[in-house]
Amino acid sequence: MRLSLWPETDEHQHREEIDMMLSNSSRYCTFVCETIEHELFGFAEVSLREWAEGCVSSPVGYLEGWFVEENMRRRGAGANLLNAAEDWARSHGCVEMASDTNLGNKASEAAHRTLGFKIAARVVAFRKDLGPR
Repeated sequence: MRLSLWPETDEHQHREEIDMMLSNSSRYCTFVCETIEHELFGFAEVSLREWAEGCVSSPVGYLEGWFVEENMRRRGAGANLLNAAEDWARSHGCVEMASDTNLGNKASEAAHRTLGFKIAARVVAFRKDLGPR
């Protein structure tokens, strides 16, 4: 499912990120949805961040990844995952939750807004390779 959410990231990198999260369970948590047949169809990865765009408290619960298989959407699974992530963040002293999505991802933006998120900022991120001079 991570490959579906972040197809630009290769499987090796996904495995490294999962290992990092599992090794630091006080800062990261993952919730999953599964069918009666125990087939996974959704997940939410949440973390504690010291700061997040538009937030005024610290730490901040941060929805790092949130995904539900397309054929299972609009049935409450996404909301259930978000509720679990919010409860986890509250249990770690958070009073705010933050998230992000790519500019132009209208489905993600709509899902966030439907579940109570407000846009804090719109950002274009830049990067540049620094080769030798």
